[in-house]
Amino acid sequence: MAINRRNFLLGAAGTAGAVASAGAGWWVWGRWELGQAEAPVLAWMRDHRNAFDAARPDSIASGGALLTALSGAKVIGIGEATHGSHEDVACKGAIVRALVQAGAIDTLLLEANGPGGRDLDAFVAGEAGDAVERVRAAPIFRVLKTHVMAETIEWLREWNRSASRRVHIVGIDCQATAADAAFALNWLEAADAAVAADYRARLAAVVSAEAQALRFPALIASITTAQLRRAMVDLESLRVLLSADGPHAARDGRADAERAARIAWQGLHAFEMEASDGKLEGDIGAYYSRRDVSMAENILQAVEGGGVYWAHNSHVAAAPLGYSAETFTPTGHHLRQALGAAYKAVLFEYSSARFTAVSASPIGGGEKATDPTATIDWSYRGGRLAGLFHALGGGDAWVDLAALPNTPEITTWAARDYPMRTAGWNAVPWVDLQATNSVKPVAAIDVLVHIEALTPARALG
Repeated sequence: MAINRRNFLLGAAGTAGAVASAGAGWWVWGRWELGQAEAPVLAWMRDHRNAFDAARPDSIASGGALLTALSGAKVIGIGEATHGSHEDVACKGAIVRALVQAGAIDTLLLEANGPGGRDLDAFVAGEAGDAVERVRAAPIFRVLKTHVMAETIEWLREWNRSASRRVHIVGIDCQATAADAAFALNWLEAADAAVAADYRARLAAVVSAEAQALRFPALIASITTAQLRRAMVDLESLRVLLSADGPHAARDGRADAERAARIAWQGLHAFEMEASDGKLEGDIGAYYSRRDVSMAENILQAVEGGGVYWAHNSHVAAAPLGYSAETFTPTGHHLRQALGAAYKAVLFEYSSARFTAVSASPIGGGEKATDPTATIDWSYRGGRLAGLFHALGGGDAWVDLAALPNTPEITTWAARDYPMRTAGWNAVPWVDLQATNSVKPVAAIDVLVHIEALTPARALG
């Protein structure tokens, strides 16, 4: 099977079959052994489980306990269990509002590209328009085009009307090289038209009108490795020219232009092996982590007072995730390395889900991102972290895993790997064919939120 980003993040097909062949005896032993290991955690959770109602998203932050659990963080990553479910994203929006009201954050860091972040930031700064139409038209990923996002930016705009501390939106992803490079060059043109024209000619492969018309994956596939690497050299030279040490340091907007040049370079670096003559080889996990390394760098550069990182569980997790034989290091892991306890990760788990996703085959490339979506029924919790909540009666609840006592029994349990089925914008419809990634819960998760049942995202029509 050819390796691509979709298949890597879905996991290699066949794992479930290997597990099934292990035999009922091993399954019974494994369940008993798991129960023994989880017993001290369950005893603690009985007294520290915080119930809420996912149908009323604001209830997740009521009473102040969640804000207390997240206090002291400079950056808070808030995940979502899929890229096509509603309740977890609605709760994210509620947490963002609570953190803003508490004065804990002033930046919303979206898993979106720079142009989309700039567009939504202009809206929350007071630019005229309708929130639903703004989100619908914004250059952001389809998974963000939901009523929850529209409600969030409308709320932030109202907040900014009278707040002494304005909240900004920043897109921290690097998958818009053509637009980001053009943004930097357009700024430079006003400062030095001749130099800008020279760079525009040198970077034609990624900033021409033809390049601007291509979706990012198609742009990467349209150029050779040699062209890509030459563009990386020129973008780094452009970034240095636009830096605080360059000749335009005093001009307004210079920092934004430098940032755009840097992120344009990141996009080429993160997808370097996928050029027209590229070859995926070596440590694929490390290669696919390049994008997350870039997003972490962009977050650290953007945050001043405090920020919320809005992304999928698989990017927010504070420790490496195991995908088959590979190890993927998410944005949250790099933030934890840089910030220590000042980075906190909130991840969502569920017992059953009906979510909107592109139906992807575990064998071959599956459907394209532009194909119609399918609602995927997915009820499964065997051996997952959801089982902890069901052992205590189920329901919607969250727990502060960072507050677990440091006893030998808890430490032994914390070393275990738990499966997390992190479906993104696509998913295998048959759960038994979906190989899992693995996570060590205490290392990767500060606050774990369990929602009993997820329903499809309320997408904008």
